[in-house]
Amino acid sequence: MTQQTEPTAKSPPMTKPLEGVPLPDLERIPDYERGFWEGTGHGELRIQQCSDCGRYRHLPTPMCPECSSLNYIWTRVSGRGFVYSYVIVRHPVHPAIHEREQTPYNVCMIELVEQEGLRICSNVLQVAPEDISIGMSVQATFIAAVDDPEVALPLFLPVPYRSR
Repeated sequence: MTQQTEPTAKSPPMTKPLEGVPLPDLERIPDYERGFWEGTGHGELRIQQCSDCGRYRHLPTPMCPECSSLNYIWTRVSGRGFVYSYVIVRHPVHPAIHEREQTPYNVCMIELVEQEGLRICSNVLQVAPEDISIGMSVQATFIAAVDDPEVALPLFLPVPYRSR
């Protein structure tokens, strides 16, 4: 005799940023990170770009890892990319996530189209965790953090398939 099992229901999609987790203190961030957060506040994804060799870099750093230059500019990028890697978190480790019952949630590495290897860690909204896939096309959106509306977080939304 075989046992019949019910199909598993999909988990609800993330619809907003996580609440109660640490956020950047915009008054105290180092100068070499400031352009990123100023950009998100204006609904733009700005990535640090070396003024000498032209390479983009994220996370922001004072020195270019390619050519060791200390010169950089903040460049507005398209916000288009694809899911490079991801994990679905079902067991919260941060007390705020547990208390607010914010699981499951996703953590995705998004590779931006501007440069191979240019990646940003974020969340993909409006899609069930089970439907996230490597290679999924996404587009940046910006949502104010619930805990500090002055901090606009770069999050991503799925977009219809398009080749990279």
